[in-house]
Amino acid sequence: MTNTQKPDKASPKSGFNRLSSIWNRKKPVEPVEVKNQVTNSDHSLSRAPRVPEIGLNEVSAEQHWVPSPTLVQAFKPWLGDRVDNSRTDDNGLPAQDEQPRPGSWHTELAMPEIRETPEIDSPKVDTPEAETQKAALGPSLDVQDAKDKTQDTRDTNLAVSTTDLSRESWVSSSSNLDERAYQYRPVEQDSIRLVRILPERKTMIKCEIIHARYEEALPYVAVSYTWGDIGDSRRIEVDGVLIRVPVSLHGALQALRQRQESVLVWVDALSINQKDRDERSQQVQLMPVIYSQAESVAIWLGPEENDSTKAVEFLEKMSAPDSPNDHISRLLASGNANGDLLAVVSLFARDYWRRLWVVQEVFNAKTITIYCGPTKLPWSAYQYASIIFGQRRGELNFASNDPERRRLAMSPEQFSYAQTLIYQGPSSLPDIASYKTEGEEVLLQVLRACRRKLASDPRDKLYGILGVLPGAVRSEFHADYNLSVRDVYIEVVDFLLKTTEKLDVICEAIHFPVHTSSINLPSFVPDWSHVPQTTALGSKYGFSAAGSSKAICKFRDERLNRLEISGIEIDAIWSKGVAVETLCNLGDYLMAFLHWRAILLQHIEDRPENDKQLAEECFAATLCLGQIPSKCNRRRWLTLCYHVFANLFRDRLPHLPLDDKLLDHLVIEGDVKPEVRRHFIQTNFGDRMMGRCFCVTQKRRIGMGTGFMLSGDIVVIPLGCSTPVLLRAEGTQGEYRFVGDVFIDGYMQGKAVEQWQAGKRELNKYVLH
Repeated sequence: MTNTQKPDKASPKSGFNRLSSIWNRKKPVEPVEVKNQVTNSDHSLSRAPRVPEIGLNEVSAEQHWVPSPTLVQAFKPWLGDRVDNSRTDDNGLPAQDEQPRPGSWHTELAMPEIRETPEIDSPKVDTPEAETQKAALGPSLDVQDAKDKTQDTRDTNLAVSTTDLSRESWVSSSSNLDERAYQYRPVEQDSIRLVRILPERKTMIKCEIIHARYEEALPYVAVSYTWGDIGDSRRIEVDGVLIRVPVSLHGALQALRQRQESVLVWVDALSINQKDRDERSQQVQLMPVIYSQAESVAIWLGPEENDSTKAVEFLEKMSAPDSPNDHISRLLASGNANGDLLAVVSLFARDYWRRLWVVQEVFNAKTITIYCGPTKLPWSAYQYASIIFGQRRGELNFASNDPERRRLAMSPEQFSYAQTLIYQGPSSLPDIASYKTEGEEVLLQVLRACRRKLASDPRDKLYGILGVLPGAVRSEFHADYNLSVRDVYIEVVDFLLKTTEKLDVICEAIHFPVHTSSINLPSFVPDWSHVPQTTALGSKYGFSAAGSSKAICKFRDERLNRLEISGIEIDAIWSKGVAVETLCNLGDYLMAFLHWRAILLQHIEDRPENDKQLAEECFAATLCLGQIPSKCNRRRWLTLCYHVFANLFRDRLPHLPLDDKLLDHLVIEGDVKPEVRRHFIQTNFGDRMMGRCFCVTQKRRIGMGTGFMLSGDIVVIPLGCSTPVLLRAEGTQGEYRFVGDVFIDGYMQGKAVEQWQAGKRELNKYVLH
C-alpha cells in the first residue's frame, strides 16, 4: 500500500450536510416523490429517444449531457470528461493483457436487447467480394437474369406458396396514391400487386401495376425503405395517371430504374391500397412470403449526403477478402484521420435502421443489395464491416482536443461515434435465429429486442414482427387493423400469460420516466408503442425470484382490464433515494451515490459495527444489481466500489469533505488506476442505476427499483415472475396499480417461495388494474 497523506476527515453527517448546503444554492436534492402526473410522451412516430451515456472516452460529459434537475448544477465545472486509454477487463477491473473496451456496458444501456453481451462472438458472415458500383443503378447482380422476363404480364400468375401464411406484417397507415386520380382494382385473396418500373425515357418515372397469382413465379425485387416525410413528395406516372409519392420512394424507384429494360418490384406504398384496412390486414399476412420469394431485396438508404459515397467506398475496402489484421488496423487509423469513419457514422445513423419493418424484411430475404445515392453494395459488406467495428472497438478513437470536433463526435440520438459504428447500422437488427428455441416465449424475446424500432402504426409493434416468429406463435395472431391498439396489446399479455405460465410480460410495463398515452392501458399491460430508456430487470440478469413456480392468475372481467395474480408479500418501501434520470452524466451517478449512501447510513447508525459492514457490502452489491465480478467477494467488491467513487469525488469535487469510510478507501491495495475509473463506473453501474432509485424497506432490507416507486408501495414476489415487483394500493380494497420491478438483495433466487413452501410465508391474491 502506498503511503499518502489523507485530507482532513469529516463525519458522515457533516460531509452530507455541507453537500446539502451547496445543493441548496441551486436546487434542493431531497428525495423527490414521483407524483402520478403526466408529461408529454414520445409515441412510435417519434424519433428514437436520446440515449444516455456517461463519459465515453472520446466525448466530454459537458458536451452532451443534460444533468438531472434534481442534481447539483454547481458541480458542473468539475465534471469534465477524460480520455480513457487504460487496460481493464470486462468489469473495468485492472488487467495486464487486455485492452479496455470503451462503451462495452452500452449494449444493455442504449441498444435493443439484441444480444446478452456487446461482443460479437462468432460472426458467420462470408467475406464479400464486392465493388462499389456507381451510375448503373439497376437491381442487384443477383436479379440481372430477371429483368428481361417482365414483358406484358398483366394476366400472368405468380406462383408463391401459401403455406404457413398466418398473420405476417407490414405497413404504415399513410396512403400515397390519390384515390380521386387512381383507383385500385381489388386484389384477389391469392394475388399480390407488382409494380413494373418502365425503362428510362424521360425524367418522369413511369410504372405499371399488375396483379399476379401464386400459381406461376415471376422474378421480382422486394423494396425495403423508410417512408420518410410523406409531405415531401414527387410526381410519378402509374398506369398513365400522375400521382405523388414520398421523396424516399421516388429515390428508391429512381435507383432501381434501368435505361433499357423494365424492372418488376414489390413496394408496399404502391402494391397495397393503404386506405383499405381489410386489404392491408390480408396483405400483411403475406409479407414473409413476399420477401422470401423475391429474387432479391433492395434496401434504399436514401440519397447521397454527408459523404455517403465516401462511406460506401470505405466499407468496400473493409470487406475485401482475406484482409490481414494489419491492413484493417491501417484502414481504421486512416479512417479516423481522413473522415471516412465519420462518413460511415452518418450512414449507420440514418432513419432506415430504426424502422421496425426492416427486421422481417432482412430476416426473410434470400439476397440483399443496399443502395445509397449512386452506389450499391451487398448486405454482406455492410455486415462484415459492422462486425469488424465491434471486434476493433479499441481502435475507434475519436478523441480530440478540439471542442468542436468533440461536439460533433455525437450522432443525433446521443450515441457516440464509436457506439454508432458498433451498435447501429446492421448491428441494430436483433439476432432472431437465436430465439427459435424459446417456444412461446420467443414472442416476448422479440418484442423486447425490437422495442426501440419505430413504426407509424402502434399496432405494427406486434404485426411488424410476426413475420419472424415460428408458425405456431404467428398463427395465434391475426393482423387486423380494425382492432384498437389497446385490444392488440392486451391480446399479447393474454397469450403470454396462458402459454408460458409466467408473469414476466407485466414487468415490461415501464412507467419511469412518466409518460402519457392515449391508449389507456391497464397498468400491467406494456405500451409497446412507447420506447423506454430502461429495461426490465428480468430480461438479462438470470434472476429467478419465484423459483420454478408457475403463475396463478386470471382476468376478472370480460374486457381483460383487471388481472388477479397470486404472490408473496415480503416487505414495503420505507424510504427512497433520488432517482437517476435517463438523461444523465457521470455527475448524476456521483451525486446519487452520495445521496443513497447518506440514506443507508441514517438507517444503520444505531447498528453494531459488524452489521454496518454487512449493510455497506449489501449496498455495493445492490448498485450493480448483484452482478459482482467473479474475481471478487462482497468485501473486496465494497472496497473497489468505495475506492473508485472516493477518488472520483476527490478529483472532481476536491472541496467536498468525505467521511472516514470513504477517506480510508482513497488508497487501497490493488487499486483501480485513475485512467480506468470512469470505465469501471460505466461497466458496472451504467444502465443498472439509470432510471432507478435506491430504497430501504420497513424491515431494513436494501433494494433498487423503478424511479416511479413511492414510500408505502408493497414488495411482492408473484408466482411465475423472475423478479419482485412493486404494487400500490389503489381503488377498491384489494386492487393495486403495477408500479414496476425491484431488486431486493437476498430475494432474487427463490428464497421467498422456499419460505412459503415451508409455511413461513403466506400466499396472497392481488387484483391489478
